[in-house]
Amino acid sequence: MKSIRAGLPCALLLACVAGVRAADTHELNVGGVELVVEMDGGIQAAEDGGPWTDWLANTLRATSTVTGSFPRDGVRIKLRSTSRSSSPIAFGQVRRSQPPQLRFYVSPNASLEGLNGDWRGYHEFAHLLIPFPGNEDIWFTEGLASYYQYLLQSRAGVISERRAWEKLLDGFRRGETDRSGRGRTLRSLSPKMWHERAQKRVYWTGAAFFLRIDIRLRTETGGGHSLDSALAAFHNCCMETRRRWNARQLVEALGKVSIAEIWRQEYLRTINGLAEPQYDDALEKLGILRLRSSLLFDDSGSTKALRRAIAGPRDYPAEFDRIVRRDGAIQASTSPAL
Repeated sequence: MKSIRAGLPCALLLACVAGVRAADTHELNVGGVELVVEMDGGIQAAEDGGPWTDWLANTLRATSTVTGSFPRDGVRIKLRSTSRSSSPIAFGQVRRSQPPQLRFYVSPNASLEGLNGDWRGYHEFAHLLIPFPGNEDIWFTEGLASYYQYLLQSRAGVISERRAWEKLLDGFRRGETDRSGRGRTLRSLSPKMWHERAQKRVYWTGAAFFLRIDIRLRTETGGGHSLDSALAAFHNCCMETRRRWNARQLVEALGKVSIAEIWRQEYLRTINGLAEPQYDDALEKLGILRLRSSLLFDDSGSTKALRRAIAGPRDYPAEFDRIVRRDGAIQASTSPAL
């Protein structure tokens, strides 16, 4: 892994005077994906960029469990230091450029374990699994990222499978109790989400849509289809198509490579219905009973198998040359993912 110092001479001089490193740029290849990582001088990093480069490699690998390989040839990542949050990652942003850019505002002394355990990295990487559907259909991209953020953590072994389901259900509850946008249809609320500060309601309504899609594809085809496999097929046929997309067009394209009627039915139910997470049927099929303050899991064969198929640990795709564990140790690619 090569580390390259970067920065303007003036900026470098000022940084030296202040006793702070100038900005670093690190380039690494992860399973054929070129990552260019630019980090603020105030961020504490080893000479090879660790723990930051290890975290980013881990997150990319986890995201690749959805489709078998990451759908982009390269990603540019900017890490900006902030002391305004107690979390390892304060927040992230996606820029749909060529190549796409991810920007994270991070605690400058975060550990690898803390970074791997923060859902925000998985959320932002998951955005890159589909093209941007436009601001009016912001629910679609934010819903997909919200659906996968905890599942990717459990697939990578960062949290348990059970914990992933608990956190996903907590998200649905946040969407249900969000006072903003209550009583509005998703079609009317999604374009005005930022103005009305209805992010929780819109995000988690979208996440519930993808949960229902995933479960119906798996159960109604005997495991022949899933959301993962639909996205993988979409990547092979359509990801590189240079066009503007909206949610309806993405639903049509994803339906063509899986089961169109399931996508059509769930899309119409969601876009024309109230902006609130609908997931009771999904919980029944997953064998999860929601009690007042806890969840009860049915561990009989079929329901447990379905939960594990969605959230269980994964081996990383074979083309990845190494697996970075939470303690920073490098293991052979044949080792199971944590």
